[in-house]
Amino acid sequence: MPKYSDELINEIFSQNDIVDYVSQYVKLKKNGRDYTGLCPFHKEKSPSFHVNQEKQLFHCFGCGAGGNLVQFVMRTEGLDFVEALKLMADRAGIILPENDEPVDDKLYRKKKRILEINKTAARFYYEILTKDNLGKAGLEYLKKRAIDSNTITKFGLGYAPDIFDALKKYMNRLGFTDSELLDAGLVVLRNGKAVDKFRARVIFPIIDLRGNVIAFGGRIIENIQKDGYKPPKYLNSPDTPVFNKGKNLFSLNLAKKDCSENCILCEGYMDVISVYKAGITNITATLGTALTEDQAKLLMKYTDEILLCYDGDEAGQAATRRAIDVITSVGGKCRVMQLKGAKDPDEYINKNGPAMFKEVIKNSLASTEYLISLIRKKYNLDTEDGKILFVEEASTVLSKLQNAIETDAYIKKISDETEISKEAIYAEIRKHKSSGKIAGGPKRTVRTNFTAKKQESGIVAEAERKLLSLIIESKASYNAVKNDFLPSDYSNELLGKLAEIVYGCYERGEPIDSAVITSKFSSDEADYVSGIFCNLETYTDEKNTIAQLVNKIKIHNLDIKIEQAKKEGDVLKLKELLDLRLRLGRE
Repeated sequence: MPKYSDELINEIFSQNDIVDYVSQYVKLKKNGRDYTGLCPFHKEKSPSFHVNQEKQLFHCFGCGAGGNLVQFVMRTEGLDFVEALKLMADRAGIILPENDEPVDDKLYRKKKRILEINKTAARFYYEILTKDNLGKAGLEYLKKRAIDSNTITKFGLGYAPDIFDALKKYMNRLGFTDSELLDAGLVVLRNGKAVDKFRARVIFPIIDLRGNVIAFGGRIIENIQKDGYKPPKYLNSPDTPVFNKGKNLFSLNLAKKDCSENCILCEGYMDVISVYKAGITNITATLGTALTEDQAKLLMKYTDEILLCYDGDEAGQAATRRAIDVITSVGGKCRVMQLKGAKDPDEYINKNGPAMFKEVIKNSLASTEYLISLIRKKYNLDTEDGKILFVEEASTVLSKLQNAIETDAYIKKISDETEISKEAIYAEIRKHKSSGKIAGGPKRTVRTNFTAKKQESGIVAEAERKLLSLIIESKASYNAVKNDFLPSDYSNELLGKLAEIVYGCYERGEPIDSAVITSKFSSDEADYVSGIFCNLETYTDEKNTIAQLVNKIKIHNLDIKIEQAKKEGDVLKLKELLDLRLRLGRE
C-alpha cells in the first residue's frame, strides 16, 4: 500500500466535509454539537449514529462503527483505504502522486474511466430518447406503458437507436477508444469490428449507492426475428471492473431512504418503475439473475424485512422459493406478496392502482406460510395418503426453522388441519434434522466491532477510555496527567498507541487532528478510537474527574500486584502495596 503523508491526507480531509458526504446516505439532523441519524450499518428505530463536523468523524453508539470520512467511504463502497482516499481526492480535485503499485493504480484509473464512459453514455441515451427524432420509437413505447416525463428523468431512462454504431461514433468523437468501450461493456466485436451492444432498446441505467452509472439494461421494443436470430427481450451489461450483476440491485439508490421497515424485491425494471411512479418507493429489483447472497446482504443493510414480489407463474414461484432460501441462509427475514389476476407488479398496479397494491403488501404471507401453502396445493387433504405426504414434505420446511415458538405454531396448525398428532409431526421434523438433509440453520453474518473483540472490559477499561477522551479535549487535562500517567501505563496496546500519538502532538505543539490520527488505525480499531474522540459525556469538574479516574486506575493496577504478591508469598511487598492501596483509597 502506498504511503501518503499526514499533510496530504489532511488536505484531502479539509477539502471534503464529512457531514456533506454522509448526508447522501443518512438523513442527518443537527443535535447539539453533532449531527445524528439512523445508522446505515445496522437496523435501528432511534438514531444512535453521530457525525461530528468539527472533528470530521462519525461514530454509532449502537453498533460501534466509527472512523473518519475515508473509513466511512470504505464501509459504504467496499473499497480499501487507498481506493477510498483516491475517491475523496478526486472529489476534491487533488491529484495523488503515483505509487509503486502500478497494477492497483491502473485498475483505479480504469474504474474511473469506465464510470466516466457510463455517465457520458447515459446522457447520450437520455438525449436520444427525449430530444432526438431517433428516440421517437422508445418514447412512444414508454408512453404506452404510462411512463411520464418526470419518471423518465427520475430513472434517467434513455433509448439506443437502431443503428449499429451510433453510440460508438459519438463516444469516439469525445475521445473514448473502442478498447475502453469494450472494457465498459458498451460495444461488442462483430467480425473483428466494434459495434454497439444496445440497439433499438429502451435503456435503464443501473446506478450504485453513490450515484454512479455502473451498467445498463436494455428492453427491446420490437421483438422481430432477423436472419433467423430472435434477440432477447432484455439485455444487460456484462460484468466489468465497476459492475457485478450478482452484487448490485436496480434502483436501490432511490429506494434505500424508504426501506427501513421493509423493501419490495421484484424481478424487472418496469415492475420497479411502475410501482415507484405510483408513489410506493421502497422497491428494487435483481438484475436478470436469481437473488444472490450478496444482494440479500446488501438489502439487509437497509431494511428489516424483504417483501418478495415475483411473477405468479411457475417460474416466479420457483424463483420465490430460491429467494427465501437465500435470504434465510444469511439470517434475513422475508414475506411473500401474492398478486391475484396479474402476471407481475407492473400489470397489477396499472390494473388495480396503488391502494390495492398496498393491501397486497399488508396481506403478504410469512415465508414459511407461503412455502407450506405451495406444498398444500400439491396434495388432496381429504385422503389419508394426501395428509401423510403433505406432512412429510411440510416437515422439511419446518425443520429449517430456528424459532421454537414459530415451529410450534405451525405444528399445531398442521396437526389441526390433518388430524395427525403433534408428536408425530415433531418426530418427522427431528428425522429430517438428523438425516443430514439440513446442514444447519440460517447463519447470520454479525459484524463484531473492535470493542467487543479486543478490548478489555470492566471498570478500568472504561476509566482509561474516559481519561484519554478528556486528555484529547484539552491540553490542561494532558498537563495534569502527563507525568503521572504515561502511554505505557494504559492496559492495552490500542489505548497506549493512541495516547502516544496524542501526547506527542501536545509535546510538539501540534493540533490534535482527529481525522488524520484515526487514519493511522485499521477499520476495526477506528471503531473504538472514534468512540473516544466522539465521547458524548460532559463533566462539571474536569480536574476532579481526572483525579478520580487516575486514582481508580492506580487502585486497579495495585490490586493486581497485591494478588500477585499473595501468590508469591512476599510478605514485605504485600505490606508495602496494602499501605499504598490504603492511602489511595482515602484520596
